Amino acid sequence: MKVLYDAEILGSIHKRRMPRTGLFRVVEEVAKGLGRSRECELIFCASATYDGSRSYLASTKEFEGIPLSDPVPDRMIPAILRNLEDSIQYRKSSRDLPLRMVRKALTGTAKLTGDWAAMHRVAHPSDLETADIYHSGYYAFPDETRGHSNLRRFLTVFDLIPILHPEFVGGVTDHILRRILDCLEPSDWVLAISESAKQDLCAYKKFDPSRVFVTPLAANATWFYPSRDAAVNAEVRARYGIPNAPYLLSLSTLEPRKNIDHVIRSFARLVAQQKLGDLHLVLVGAEGWDFDAIFEAREHETDVRNRVIFTGYVPNEDLAMLYSGALAFVFMSLYEGFGLPPLEAMQCGAPVITSNNSSLPEVVGDAGIMLDARDADGLCQALLNLYNDQELRAEMSGKSLQRAALFSWKRCVELTLDAYRTALR
Repeated sequence: MKVLYDAEILGSIHKRRMPRTGLFRVVEEVAKGLGRSRECELIFCASATYDGSRSYLASTKEFEGIPLSDPVPDRMIPAILRNLEDSIQYRKSSRDLPLRMVRKALTGTAKLTGDWAAMHRVAHPSDLETADIYHSGYYAFPDETRGHSNLRRFLTVFDLIPILHPEFVGGVTDHILRRILDCLEPSDWVLAISESAKQDLCAYKKFDPSRVFVTPLAANATWFYPSRDAAVNAEVRARYGIPNAPYLLSLSTLEPRKNIDHVIRSFARLVAQQKLGDLHLVLVGAEGWDFDAIFEAREHETDVRNRVIFTGYVPNEDLAMLYSGALAFVFMSLYEGFGLPPLEAMQCGAPVITSNNSSLPEVVGDAGIMLDARDADGLCQALLNLYNDQELRAEMSGKSLQRAALFSWKRCVELTLDAYRTALR
């Protein structure tokens, strides 16, 4: 089958040099799996910025030889026009050109480059005509994907948080996700990353559940594994200012939905009540939005202020060491479309404590401790149990590894291909 896969989100994040977090990882891993499939003839396309996607693909060895569909038949014309404009603007001899000739050349260049921009679409027309599948990993379907009788359109849906809980995105009511979901037509197909996300989508759009396939995500085995090398683990901890002492770990973007201030307060309460003189709390993640309450929570808890450590963004290469060395991984998010960090932690063998809402029970199952996201008493007790009981930690570590083994990118891609096949019957 011939698959047009929209790489725009990859190119956009690559071009802006933004952290390659959850969304990027998912779109990239699925693309890698499709590229390896003998059943799939993969062609990349870009729904908005061609150059950014081309730069990303050229920098990624796994995609060597996989074409990027060029929506513009001849890119030489705009290049020639830009060179002409540069020569008129900057050559010393331009002073000697008649003014009307300069104006005519510049006006013609602007007009033609404007026509070129209007031509810039998602893919070359011949690729749209011959493709079996058009798969957008995030963005709305481009208009030109309509009207092709042989083309099946797939959209990956991560969550409906901005629509169901606008308070988690700053109260924005006109979020881009609404426009993305508005592009769905009854004849389209959807890949949801969890059963929870599928149910949310079908309820919101009144979409046919038989056209929505659940493709659970995975943690990359290259990056997430039990790190047993004590020296390497110590070196990574030192790099982020984490002392040689027991620590709890949480990883997420610093924003209200992640409920991090609740974790800080619970940690401070536990330390004060149980007089735990050696326990630390390590918070990994880049700043998102409205994160002041998180830092204020640390400043307010003066007795443990120096034991709450913010590392900022940590690259994937260092995460296994931090996960593996943690006494427990804590993830008390208020809502998740899937929740990759708990799965990454389990794949590293960390005991996991997480919320019991949205998709998180699908991910953690019976391997971790699940609580109401705002249950401070329950969280403190769970943390104390793990702190005091080495056997419990070992038991939960084993369960984490067993649970994580149920998820893989290979399985995610196989389910994606199954969905394609169903659509093509």
